[in-house]
Amino acid sequence: MTTSCILVAEDQTATRERLGDALRASGFDVLGAADGEEALERFRAERVDLVLSDQRMPRLDGLGLLRAVRRIREVPFILYSSEAESDVVFRAGRYGAVRFLEYPFRVEGQLLSTIAESLERNASSATARAAERFLGVSAAARRVRRMIRRLGATRASVLVVGETGVGKDVVVRALHEESGRAPLRSFAVTELAETLLEAELFGHERGAFTGAVASRPGLFEQAHGGTLFLDEIGDAPHALQAKLLRVIETGELRRVGGGQARSVDVRVLAATHRDLEADVDTGRFRRDLFYRLRQAVIHVPPLRERSEDLDVLGAAMLRELAERAGMQAPAVSAAFLDALRAQPWPGNVRELRSVLQSVLLWWEGEEPLGPADLFEAQLALAPALGTGDRFLCQRMVEAFRRAGGNQEAARRELDLTRAAWRYRWRRFGLCPLAGQRP
Repeated sequence: MTTSCILVAEDQTATRERLGDALRASGFDVLGAADGEEALERFRAERVDLVLSDQRMPRLDGLGLLRAVRRIREVPFILYSSEAESDVVFRAGRYGAVRFLEYPFRVEGQLLSTIAESLERNASSATARAAERFLGVSAAARRVRRMIRRLGATRASVLVVGETGVGKDVVVRALHEESGRAPLRSFAVTELAETLLEAELFGHERGAFTGAVASRPGLFEQAHGGTLFLDEIGDAPHALQAKLLRVIETGELRRVGGGQARSVDVRVLAATHRDLEADVDTGRFRRDLFYRLRQAVIHVPPLRERSEDLDVLGAAMLRELAERAGMQAPAVSAAFLDALRAQPWPGNVRELRSVLQSVLLWWEGEEPLGPADLFEAQLALAPALGTGDRFLCQRMVEAFRRAGGNQEAARRELDLTRAAWRYRWRRFGLCPLAGQRP
């Protein structure tokens, strides 16, 4: 059995060495990094099964490292800090950390048990049926799972389309896992300036440009034998599109600054929120690349078109977020689920996760979650409300809570007309239970 490798990112040498020695004594392989940038380079270059990172580091802090790591591939990520600031804890959970620990912690007990649980959970989830990770009971969700199962084991390039935040990355990971290929490398075309995209994808030789002090393989070479996920492909510059087409069709590339052709065996999966057919018609996107990427298409519908999935999605997300926060998942009332289904969710699954994370942060752990808990979380995340509007909305939500979710009783308590209640409620972006007055 392969020994799990843990990357320890810690700028204090003594702490880094102490953690490394303890982990090696427990049977792990350990890589050390003195800051976030060094850790990211080691993560890109070597096999890593789990990342353990301090929050406060020079050049790139722990949260920045977490976000960068998640864009490359999914591994368990444990973040720690001597100061457990609520904003850092919230963002760590939102960005995908499996656990946040307050330093100092007990290595032999708390840290090692957290690592063991994280690695075990990651291994068990990897063996689960990949297509079933796209949750939902709607016909649309079942159709997406059916296409994942059908296309996963093929070599076809698949274009995954849908609005921002619908879960296109979940579909891509499921397609990759169904294929049995390894590894998976992911890259969002919008992440880098146009001048750096070619080197990131195809690699570069030493001296190819200022700062290229050593040769480095690109993502195509790193994904050899596996899958390369190109996110937001519709935003690829036109010059890059021609080079992508050539590599995908020939299976050969040349690094920036190098003349030797290198063969790669890579399955390309791509995703976009854009209407690529319209972009082809206007000349913004190459027709030949479009057809090469679109050997098959999976359309991921927005949440507003599959509201019946919100019960399953909401419950699963609450369990996952609660587990990551080290707390028991709250009980959920039927009215809470009704309120979930009533929301428009323009940000789709990404917005849903953010709001439910906020629900858990405000939950006091006593009563089952109700509609007021959802509205309070949405209010906490609303950026555009002025002081007066926020105060009034908070009063409305509190009255709604005191009235047990009865809008009419809450309206009367605040002495608002029905028209004023409806106007302000919807102006604040809240969509209460259908069929209730006012």
